[in-house]
Amino acid sequence: MKTPTNARHTALALLGVFVALLVTVHGMPRAASGPSVAAPVLTTRPADPSASTTATFAFAAPSGAGFRCARDGSTSTTCTSPVTYSGLSQGRHTVSVTAVVAGTESIPTAYAWVVDTIAPPAPVLTSTPVNPTSTATNTATWTSAEAGVTFRCSLENGPWTVCTTPLTWVVNTSNNGQHQLAVQAVDAAGNVSATTAYAFKYEKGLPETGLPFTVAGSVGDLVPGVWRPLTVTVSNPNPVTIRVSALTVAVTADSTPPGCTSSANLELRQPSVTTSSVLLVPARGSVTLPAQGLATAEIRLRNLPTVNQDVCKGKSFALTWSGTASN
Repeated sequence: MKTPTNARHTALALLGVFVALLVTVHGMPRAASGPSVAAPVLTTRPADPSASTTATFAFAAPSGAGFRCARDGSTSTTCTSPVTYSGLSQGRHTVSVTAVVAGTESIPTAYAWVVDTIAPPAPVLTSTPVNPTSTATNTATWTSAEAGVTFRCSLENGPWTVCTTPLTWVVNTSNNGQHQLAVQAVDAAGNVSATTAYAFKYEKGLPETGLPFTVAGSVGDLVPGVWRPLTVTVSNPNPVTIRVSALTVAVTADSTPPGCTSSANLELRQPSVTTSSVLLVPARGSVTLPAQGLATAEIRLRNLPTVNQDVCKGKSFALTWSGTASN
């Protein structure tokens, strides 16, 4: 009979459906068995950037939680709060902390920062008060080769305070001694550069014109008809640079010995120092002409064919100088 055979096939088919259903049920995703774990909160961490090669982290999580820590992408390991990392290299670092409760891990809490222990270069002064100065109000400017730095200044060897460039300040004019300015650069990590310092002196102001100076010049071996240059040295005793705008030489009138008068026997050419061609003489310094493109004075003994100039042999003539200087 065919009927039992068909029934057996039906039973096998039903059994196959039942097995398929069991496989499907066991393959479904499993729902979470408990509540999620809150991520830890960092309560202590290094500054960013930091001038220290040591970093300490403190963190908190729900009661009963443990922690796992990882640094710079390494495999996380069990840790406790606080945790300290030392010997850190220059550059960027990361730390992540995960809370663990009953085998369930939280989302990691991560922090990144930069280690920078290298001081910026010292500032470079680009302008300073003249030394010496006769003004109470003075200004200085400077630059730094590193971008983003701030500056701090010390005046008269006093405390360091935040400052910017240009810096203008007033010195105590009752103090004719040295005055001091010092500047340092500070980067974002707090590293401080070497100090750039400048010292200068205040002196009571001088008049703008009529400043004193001295002139010395001489020449020897005069020969009739030949021009001889004078070695002329202009000396400045003042504490500021002077501008000599006029310089004249003359021969003192002299009638001895008879027959060798200065007016009859000598000729002069003046130095080329004028209001349009001034001679600059540094403070408490000197300049010897010719210099700065300016010619020196010249002198010659006239050639007088009808006069016996042998009487002038061994004769010395006195020269006198006059001029004008300003600052």
